[in-house]
Amino acid sequence: MEYDNKYIRHLLQLYEEGESSLEQEKELKAYFSSGHYDEAFKEYALLFQFFEAESGTQHPGEVVLPKQKSRFSWMNIAASICIIIGALWFYQYQVEQEKLAEARVAFEKTQNALNLISLNMNKGLEKLEYVEVFSEKKNEILK
Repeated sequence: MEYDNKYIRHLLQLYEEGESSLEQEKELKAYFSSGHYDEAFKEYALLFQFFEAESGTQHPGEVVLPKQKSRFSWMNIAASICIIIGALWFYQYQVEQEKLAEARVAFEKTQNALNLISLNMNKGLEKLEYVEVFSEKKNEILK
């Protein structure tokens, strides 16, 4: 089958963008494995020839993966515990801050009430001074 360069360029563009179909990839594979390709596509020919050569290789044995699951599970547990402790600490801190804010408000209200009582008490004491002066003058007159 003869392919023109424009069609091959279009297929390669689709291939590079990941939008080619399996049939289009088979056409590219057949074009480059035939050996009759344009020199402008030499890099692609090497790539497809490598894919062809490597598609037949197999690993001679079973793949053994190291078990690291237990270490990661302990890390997950430790991280969860740290998050819970942090959340509890933050909650306790917020509760303490709210109590301090309430105490400040109560202190300010008490201070205002005591200032008001003090002012009224001072006014009352001024009135008592007049009563005391009156009492002294009365005692002088009556004697």
